[in-house]
Amino acid sequence: MADGKRLIGHAGAVLLRRCADRTGLTQALAKVLPSSTAADWRERAGVLVQLAIAITLGAANLSEAEQLQLHHRPLFGSAASDATARRTLSALDEATLIKIAKVRARVRRHVWSLLRLRPGGFPGWSWRASG
Repeated sequence: MADGKRLIGHAGAVLLRRCADRTGLTQALAKVLPSSTAADWRERAGVLVQLAIAITLGAANLSEAEQLQLHHRPLFGSAASDATARRTLSALDEATLIKIAKVRARVRRHVWSLLRLRPGGFPGWSWRASG
């Protein structure tokens, strides 16, 4: 019985994060974003994915994104501060944005190829060109 206890808002965040991870988006982003071995370094790919999820859930600024991440801490671990998010975004120069666009396109092609292999495609979506 659903009693309304122990529920977490924005349950779709889990699906979005798992989708990013399982399709290879998070890992592919990690390869094109700056990294470090410093103990306090936040993985930039994870920060970007979490920011995208926060925007999807309605965050309109970095402070709201941080609050949403804090809300989802039991699912995704510690939140990236708005200062970390700012540093991540400010490091995205033109060359890095081009690399990110290529990563997104490659992952998108991969997902569509998986959907084409699935018998019946993806329920509820019409991805085939009519003609």
